[in-house]
Amino acid sequence: MNEKTIERVLVFGDDMRIFLAVVRSLGRAGKEVHAAPFNWNAPALKSKYIHVVHPVPRYSDNPDAWRSAVSRILQEQAFDLVVPCCDDRSILAFHMHREDFVAYRIAIPNPASMDLLFDKQCTRELAVQLGINVMPGARLGAGENGHDLVARFGLPLVLKPRRSYWTDRLDGWGKVFIVETDDECIKVLAKIQDRPCYLVEGYFEGAGIGVSVLAENGTIHHAFQHRRLREGWGGSSSYRISEALNRELYHACEKICEYTKFSGVCMFEFRWNAQSETWVLLETNARFWGSLPLPLSLGVDFPRYLYDLLVHQRRHAPVQYAFGTRSRNIVLDGLNLVKSICRIRRNEIGAWLAECARFLLQPVGWLTGRERSDSFVLDDLRPAFAECVALMKNISQKVTRSRNDHLARRSSEQTV
Repeated sequence: MNEKTIERVLVFGDDMRIFLAVVRSLGRAGKEVHAAPFNWNAPALKSKYIHVVHPVPRYSDNPDAWRSAVSRILQEQAFDLVVPCCDDRSILAFHMHREDFVAYRIAIPNPASMDLLFDKQCTRELAVQLGINVMPGARLGAGENGHDLVARFGLPLVLKPRRSYWTDRLDGWGKVFIVETDDECIKVLAKIQDRPCYLVEGYFEGAGIGVSVLAENGTIHHAFQHRRLREGWGGSSSYRISEALNRELYHACEKICEYTKFSGVCMFEFRWNAQSETWVLLETNARFWGSLPLPLSLGVDFPRYLYDLLVHQRRHAPVQYAFGTRSRNIVLDGLNLVKSICRIRRNEIGAWLAECARFLLQPVGWLTGRERSDSFVLDDLRPAFAECVALMKNISQKVTRSRNDHLARRSSEQTV
């Protein structure tokens, strides 16, 4: 490939799920991938598909330095596309400086979508306006108390930030709380300082469903559905399965895309109760999503489709993907599996042990094709091994600190 035919793309991020999946997709498509990470030692940067790593200052540390560094890189490199849509922090930074980068092709949603789809309260209000099911909820008031909230919305109760990140606080990530008792609600409320930045909602019992789309001016070109098999309590999924599109959920996605004239990628999070066949929309992620490795493994190549749409105005035909294929993030799923033991009942211990066995037997699933790994892929193994090394190092450091703290306490007790 000569210099004139090279297509370059700059991807912002560094995580092992979203960023790495995007890098692999574009690298396999023959693009020269450059990276602008937050953590310059991240395992994902070991990918063979990354051509250059640009050490860009963090926006939260110095917005002017970030803008100057990004402007210099874009001027020096002939990028065909800039992809901030792996992480909210990068998307928001580019959104706040749209005018500074108007000469470049940046893959971020239009301003209307940014306003409506990145604030969960605005998303709720839009869903109600469009007749889309949501759980009863409201903005958390400054004077709210736990007993009144429980009486109003019941238990379990969900307290979640309206945004994952705020434009003036890109160094802090909002945490979702799911409380199951009055006392727990009171304790969580005491931890929340900026209450108007949070929403309170009732909890919908059911399975987490994600419908992922690529749209152009409100028209959906590609869609993929997965169901969560395991997730953190109030966190992201670590184990999921592909399944056929639910027409009701898909229609809800269509309504929002059409209303916002949305262009780009988005994952709509729902909860579905199989017994009652009812559902609610939880939130929207107008960027690439954590379960992206699953559709990629089944041929639904969202990053490449987005690139071709924005750069070449090329639209790919929809892909008929396989249902019933599972994928998991090994590290995150292992942590979620261990943490879940705190919530299981006595009669669920056998099922939990069976899940542990399935976790350990993942390589068998890889060989049979029934399961895929987010990180361990044959053509790009270095990031996965680097992640394992980093995990073991982190565990070793925690064990050492714990042992030193224990010895220090014993020494102090003996001195006294």
